[in-house]
Amino acid sequence: MKAQELSRKYATAVFSQALEKWFAALNSVQEKLATNPALFQELGDTSRSFEERKQALDAVLPDTSDQYVKNFFYLMLKEGNLDILPDVIAQLNWMAKGGPQVQVARVTTAIELSDSEKEQFRQKLRQKYGEGLEFQFNIDASIVGGVVVQVGDKIIDGSVATRLESMSNLLGVTS
Repeated sequence: MKAQELSRKYATAVFSQALEKWFAALNSVQEKLATNPALFQELGDTSRSFEERKQALDAVLPDTSDQYVKNFFYLMLKEGNLDILPDVIAQLNWMAKGGPQVQVARVTTAIELSDSEKEQFRQKLRQKYGEGLEFQFNIDASIVGGVVVQVGDKIIDGSVATRLESMSNLLGVTS
């Protein structure tokens, strides 16, 4: 098994464990709200103070919920978004099963790019690889000039250093 495959398996195991407490809390609260429409109405009643609604929500949160989970639910409560909890669970399930694979586009140049040049790279690469790209711009003087772009396992090497090396190999020149 390749190191990359093995590392992905380990990462997936950690990811699954990290999500377990979230799924438990989300599903528990969703179940309680689905079976108790009066509670759901009470939580959505903005004529009541946030503190009152928060206390009612606390009563249905699992005892094992950490502060991050509680804060998440408090935010949903405050914003009036508890009604979309089933959709949040569905999206999280989709993501946990490998849904949105965030790819990083690494753009390496010999000199610093201007903001407009960076934006041009963003636009072109999003056209080619989709909107879900994150960008990392690096400077490496050893490439002499040009650009090296890596998205996932694809590498586009337009560096001057690689072109010079290719010409040297073609001409049989050794250094």
